[in-house]
Amino acid sequence: MSQSSFRITTARRVRALLAFALLGAAPRVARAQQVAVVVNAGNAVEDLSTDRLRRLFLGQAKTFPNGGHARLARHTPSAPVFDRTALGLQPEIVRSRWMAMIFRGEATALPSELASVEDVKRFVREHPDAIAFLPAGQTDGTVKTIAIDGKRPGDAGYGIH
Repeated sequence: MSQSSFRITTARRVRALLAFALLGAAPRVARAQQVAVVVNAGNAVEDLSTDRLRRLFLGQAKTFPNGGHARLARHTPSAPVFDRTALGLQPEIVRSRWMAMIFRGEATALPSELASVEDVKRFVREHPDAIAFLPAGQTDGTVKTIAIDGKRPGDAGYGIH
């Protein structure tokens, strides 16, 4: 075997090993990018349907299934992932829909936009009717993570990632 063919074969092996290693890491990366939906710890809501979640965050519904008012908060860095996967829309479309509702008098304000995870958790703790979303790995016992269609972050088939 010539020197150049040995280098090519070695390079192919290295690329194959790297690809295999990256594939093995993919499930961990996907879990880290999941977005959890959270409510106040005292909220009775444990599970929402994707449809109800979508209707809440698009301003088409204003209450939880139990009839309680829902106060929305958005974690700005997680919003693009949430908008695309939970709402099925591009972030700019979500914002323009809210602006149109405000213009028509169907809403009085945009959902609260919060830049830090700690600000979102504080908002949810301070408002018993709050619902928000955060990176799944950033939740803790100060807020309650709810299931969406019976699945929580980390469960197979959880759809917000």
